[in-house]
Amino acid sequence: MPKLSLLVLSCFVVFAVLGLSGNAAAEDSKVLVPDFALVSTANETIRLSDYRGQIVVLNFWASWCPPCRAEMPEFQELHDQFTDTGEAVLLLLNQIDGRQETVEKGKEYLASNDLTMTNLLDHGAVGRQIFGIPGLPTTVVIDAEGYLASYVVGATNKETVLKMIEDVK
Repeated sequence: MPKLSLLVLSCFVVFAVLGLSGNAAAEDSKVLVPDFALVSTANETIRLSDYRGQIVVLNFWASWCPPCRAEMPEFQELHDQFTDTGEAVLLLLNQIDGRQETVEKGKEYLASNDLTMTNLLDHGAVGRQIFGIPGLPTTVVIDAEGYLASYVVGATNKETVLKMIEDVK
């Protein structure tokens, strides 16, 4: 596992052990998230650095994951709100493994549920190699300077994400 992935995963573990509920509490614990580029289902290359200066919410998901599907309506509401207000950017990172989750399954799920969020195709480069996410869904908030600000492992909701964003403003 690359050093950076271990560092980000270590932050998850430290936060959990210290009971910080996924909030980066101390300045010295801040981890700069490396830039990455993924292709969207609209066949556009999207880079994290495209959003420097903005708060970014990443939601790691798969169409076979019941908790992922359960949180999607509220994530669509967040996406619509952020599009209107500009307070943050929401990106879905579809965790493609080629078996349980394929590009086609993810696209079909989003289309059949009228979900219009930007969906990036992650074949493990970001979820596994950069963040070392422990499970799906996982939601990560990155502050405007590009630092890991907070996260939730497991299903979350609109209220929690909005609180995470407010905490990093």
